[in-house]
Amino acid sequence: MLIQLASIEAALEKQNDRMESFDKRMNLTIKRMVKAESRLEHQEKRMEAYDKRMELFNKKLEQSIKDQREFSKMQSQVNKFFLNLIKSGKK
Repeated sequence: MLIQLASIEAALEKQNDRMESFDKRMNLTIKRMVKAESRLEHQEKRMEAYDKRMELFNKKLEQSIKDQREFSKMQSQVNKFFLNLIKSGKK
């Protein structure tokens, strides 16, 4: 009976050692996951700032295109005016 108890105790110690190793591995895995998550959050914050800058750039670009169209339209009207003036002056 003592031999059986000793073998059971040895098996329990072996199992405890394995569980401790498993716990260590699990803790390391959790730490790695936390670090990876924090890196992802940092990247997301950087991307948010980039997205805001891109939105601002797009707004400025749209305004610039709009201004350029208005200028082109006005220049076309001025050109037509002077062409008409030149044509009427020749007559």
